[in-house]
Amino acid sequence: MKVFSAFLVFLLGTFTAVRAQGVFLDIDDSRPYTELYLFPAYMTGTIQFEDGTAYTGQLNILLASSTLCFLDEEGQPDLFTDKNQVSAILIGRNYFIPLLGHYIQILDTDGNVMFGVEQYLELEAEKRYGAFGREEKSPNVTIQKRNLRSEGFNVETGGRSLAVESTPYTVHQHAYLIRNKKAYALTRKSFMRFFPSKKALIEQYEKDNTVDYSNPDQALMLFKFLTAGH
Repeated sequence: MKVFSAFLVFLLGTFTAVRAQGVFLDIDDSRPYTELYLFPAYMTGTIQFEDGTAYTGQLNILLASSTLCFLDEEGQPDLFTDKNQVSAILIGRNYFIPLLGHYIQILDTDGNVMFGVEQYLELEAEKRYGAFGREEKSPNVTIQKRNLRSEGFNVETGGRSLAVESTPYTVHQHAYLIRNKKAYALTRKSFMRFFPSKKALIEQYEKDNTVDYSNPDQALMLFKFLTAGH
């Protein structure tokens, strides 16, 4: 984990531009959840486990419940669902940590405080269904969950078009300041708390720029300003 942490500081130190579309993906919520991944294709990455071991392979993150995916020995997509075993993930040049029940992407850090975003889909289909697809409240009815692997995948992209797919879902996108494995809302108070020695810089930045702390794009620009050696 120390190696990962050191690499994170180096990696994000070379990341100088906010993605053109902002910190969040532009999610087409008209598409079925099986097609919506964080990356357009699997990429080489490493999973760092809590026990100190690591796995390197072709990885991606399915936005449904923020699920880690990998290609098995036969090149077929599979899921790794136990986030409790994961310490950190590196996919390409993108760094993630498990937090709040999802994988949060770290966009910048000063080695003490991190700026992270989470993006995931909350499936609404994990319910009890009875005859004719009607939802049942009885505990005797089994909760139905999608078996992603049995629905079929395209190995290159991780998904395929499913015209009959109608599983409803809700898109969640949030940004946080993170310290000591705890996430905090983007507020002026949080910035002042985590950067007490830079209060004057924050106030000067506010005078020179428009800062809506609830806007992740603007908050990230302030974060980068504060961590750029000022």
